[in-house]
Amino acid sequence: MTIMQTFNSAKKLIAVCDKNGNTTSMLKKILKFCNRENYVISSTDKPTHENIQPAVLLLSDVDNRIFSNEFSVCVSDYAFSAVREISDLQPITYSSRSDEADFTAKNIRITENGYLAFEIIGVGVIGRVRLNIKDKSQQGCEEIVSNALGAASAAISCGIPFAEVLDALNNIQFDN
Repeated sequence: MTIMQTFNSAKKLIAVCDKNGNTTSMLKKILKFCNRENYVISSTDKPTHENIQPAVLLLSDVDNRIFSNEFSVCVSDYAFSAVREISDLQPITYSSRSDEADFTAKNIRITENGYLAFEIIGVGVIGRVRLNIKDKSQQGCEEIVSNALGAASAAISCGIPFAEVLDALNNIQFDN
């Protein structure tokens, strides 16, 4: 096995701060769909795993902890980017509300067929998403889109091509 193959197959950690678990669930489905079994997803309140390289810190919620700078990349909801401990990590941001984020969701709507549709705009790319959500009544559409956008931003930050992430979002059945 070459050094590059060893690096690409090494286990990498994505630590997620996600109180309701919906962003974590979506990210797990995206990684599985894209055949990225080398990523381990863990909550930020659990200790770092041995022999697993910290790769991405995903902050879809924030609590009172100071967040670790041991991760290569931090992805954060744009609403938290003003928190000093988070801004010090120079996060990649996402938002369904602010155009200032690195990744934004636009044109959020329910299609005639009942899909939750929107466009992801960010870092020179635009992609259309049509989420297959079983029950949109338990969460607001904007919250579902924010969860999907956070999961997509983390997946892209892991090096998964934008087109693969879009394909995953458009083909996975999501529970909420």
